[in-house]
Amino acid sequence: MARATASIFAVLACGAALLAAAGPAAAAQPCWRQVVDDWVQDGHVDGRYSAACIEKALANVPEDIRAYSDFEEQAKAARVVNSRRPEGSTVNLGGTDESTQPVQPREPTTNAKDETTPIQSVLGTNGNNADSVPIPLLVLLGLAGALILAGGAGFAARKIRARRPGP
Repeated sequence: MARATASIFAVLACGAALLAAAGPAAAAQPCWRQVVDDWVQDGHVDGRYSAACIEKALANVPEDIRAYSDFEEQAKAARVVNSRRPEGSTVNLGGTDESTQPVQPREPTTNAKDETTPIQSVLGTNGNNADSVPIPLLVLLGLAGALILAGGAGFAARKIRARRPGP
């Protein structure tokens, strides 16, 4: 029984370590990631980004987003709209394409002020960017862990019953 308890705690410790390792992304994101995150929020590229940022976003977008969504069309439309704005409205902070920042950061669409759920506060993210851990995946991992624990408990109970002397 001590072995089963130790193995259960080992599995739980490994799961906690995996969740702790999947921390929030770094604060300084490349501009192409900001374009992808902007699109992930509501399916539109609403911010004002340089053509270089949009090109890098098109080159670096994950294949599933490219294949199953309209990200390319949205990004190209944003590039056309942004090309019509006056010259010099893009801020470049370091001379490289990676440091090009959007001119007008996208404002939140909701009026809620820092309303986070307990899960979001533990994960350190609001779930609205491309790097966040999907909540359904976490639920499935929890369910899988519970099923593994239940199977281990059943196995341990059979082993204990088999060691007892019969009547």
